[in-house]
Amino acid sequence: MTKTMERKYRVTLSTSLVMVSGLITGCAGAPGLFGSADTAPPFRDATMSMQTAKELVVNGLTTKVDVMSGLGSATIVKFESGYEVWVYRAGARESSAGKPELVILFTPSGVVKKHRLKPAYTTP
Repeated sequence: MTKTMERKYRVTLSTSLVMVSGLITGCAGAPGLFGSADTAPPFRDATMSMQTAKELVVNGLTTKVDVMSGLGSATIVKFESGYEVWVYRAGARESSAGKPELVILFTPSGVVKKHRLKPAYTTP
């Protein structure tokens, strides 16, 4: 192997190691490989309880803008009819089994039609 080829090989290997370590570091951040997504608060105000959030929403009066500004972002499901469902889950958004959640149904005009608080279910 010539010295030029050896240097190119070392540069390529070094670059690859830096890229791989960057990927691993990026995945390790919360909620990555080592972080816990269960500690993520469901609302913008981390101290707000599910019950308090439910009480802020009024059927027929509260709008999407009101909810977004008061509670923060949610998991949103949009329907072709124009209706939307917004879900706020305690803990990880991916694993909702057994966790409390606030579900809000919006009309096509952006006003709350219904909302409910699903309690946390305990497993036997």
